[in-house]
Amino acid sequence: MRLRRHLLPCVALVACLAGCGAVDGGVQVEGPPVTPKPWSGPVYMTDWFGRSWLHPKEVAPTGRIYLDRLTWRDWGSARPRATGVASDTTCLSGCPNGDPPSYRVKVVLSGLVKRGDVAYYSHVRLIPLHPPAPFWAYGQDSADLEVPDA
Repeated sequence: MRLRRHLLPCVALVACLAGCGAVDGGVQVEGPPVTPKPWSGPVYMTDWFGRSWLHPKEVAPTGRIYLDRLTWRDWGSARPRATGVASDTTCLSGCPNGDPPSYRVKVVLSGLVKRGDVAYYSHVRLIPLHPPAPFWAYGQDSADLEVPDA
């Protein structure tokens, strides 16, 4: 008798739990699918020195290249683009006339990484507007940007 008194609630519980997951035809989903919300916080890029910039007019993405006269389009999107001028800051070219040489480029940022309420671009690519790029720019046309830790 005592065993029945303890066994009966356990059997009822097992029956209820076993029946909870059984739905004819599997799981049913109703309503429209969830659409991802576009990023709305500020987006930065970092320079060679680890400083953060919000759509900069000039920046040094690598230790050898300096970008200036940047005009951005689609900042905050997955792939913002800019046009500007890239200069040889290390004078690998010998800096004829004492001035660092430069060339016109298209800049493409990518690799958006979210960090709390802000995001950072993790990659920069330089594309010459009038190919080919000068010899001193080879190997500097693509670089990873520093992204702060979470």
